[in-house]
Amino acid sequence: MLNPSAILSLVWRNLGRLGCCVLLMGLAIGLAEKAMPHGKPGLDLTEQEALKVLNDSPWAHTIRPTIQDTPCSYKNSAFPNLFPEDKAAAYDAEAPVVPTEVVKPDSSEYLIRFQSAKPVQMAIQSLLAMDEKWSVYGAEVHFASKDDGPTDLPNARYNEFDMITIAVILRHAGPDGTSLFDYGFKHNRNISPSDSLRIWPCAGLRTSNGQTYARLIPANIFQGHGKFRSLQFSFPILIDGKRLISNPREKIEFRLVVNQRVFETSFDVNFSDLPDGSETRLYLPAAFTDLTEIAQQ
Repeated sequence: MLNPSAILSLVWRNLGRLGCCVLLMGLAIGLAEKAMPHGKPGLDLTEQEALKVLNDSPWAHTIRPTIQDTPCSYKNSAFPNLFPEDKAAAYDAEAPVVPTEVVKPDSSEYLIRFQSAKPVQMAIQSLLAMDEKWSVYGAEVHFASKDDGPTDLPNARYNEFDMITIAVILRHAGPDGTSLFDYGFKHNRNISPSDSLRIWPCAGLRTSNGQTYARLIPANIFQGHGKFRSLQFSFPILIDGKRLISNPREKIEFRLVVNQRVFETSFDVNFSDLPDGSETRLYLPAAFTDLTEIAQQ
């Protein structure tokens, strides 16, 4: 039988081990949270954290476009076989002929942002709650309607609240000032898209589960209102009844081709990051913030 001093020694020794375990667990959790880029930010983000989510994060990538050898068409779409071969040939026969021209590199910088991802939407709400100076991030907001049903592809009914929306935003024009919003549009960037901006065959998403093309873009592009600095594309989450993203961590490729300039990036996302149709508002800002300029202030 242990004497009282031995019992006391044993208790202190076990308490010490327990304390070390708790300390190590706390450190591990803290390090994991810092290292986990896909943690879902809540409304308690700091200003810098929210800006980083929106402008330089797993959901926001800066790119420069490349050039492909051939123009995009229904048969030569953003991803191979995006359209059935018989339909692609028929659609191409009806499409306007794009004038042949020498395609010059586009040296502008663009931000490709996964607008509808929940972390992005939460970051926008955080900024709007902090200070009125960030109101530009709330300038384009859409509200859900009780009359809108879920997206129904066979009947061509689309609801952006249960779709993936990705934006291509002009960050900085290149040295000659030319950007997508010049060669992709007619008459000084404020009239309808040029013949080289073919939305349906030339804006696509692809995962290991399948691929799809954009179903929705802003109506004002076709109506010719305003000067643009952003293009928004909404894609269905379900393709033939199958989730485009179903794994805990899945690569989703985005590709847009305009006049042989290729805008592309990929996101590693969780299905839980996607809109589920329960959202009541959707922020779709064209705004961006240069984080290097913020750091120098």
